[in-house]
Amino acid sequence: MTEIFIDPTKSSIAIQITSQSLHALGFEITVFASDGATVIEQFQGDTKTDNPFTQKIQDKPSNYKDTYIRGTFTVISPDGKDYLYSILFSVLEDNVIISPDINLTGITKGGQDTTLANFHTN
Repeated sequence: MTEIFIDPTKSSIAIQITSQSLHALGFEITVFASDGATVIEQFQGDTKTDNPFTQKIQDKPSNYKDTYIRGTFTVISPDGKDYLYSILFSVLEDNVIISPDINLTGITKGGQDTTLANFHTN
């Protein structure tokens, strides 16, 4: 799990997904409370029309301290073959990427692959 620091003085927080390959990429992002089970917010998207895909989170950054942000990514190759893919999963404050971000790479086995990535906010 990747740890990131949320600055409570910032005015907005967003999630950004960038497909760095030519694959169809669908995803679901879930924000969990500090207990790791209570869902605060959830949304789905894809990079077919927007790459990078950016979604602002509803509340102000100070309300996302000690939360978990999980991304579930499904990658499908254009012709069903096995290809290398690369996904950049980022959290932004006031439109600036918080370091570190998560870079997911893999191979579409049988033309498809599903992978998870998690942030914990401090």
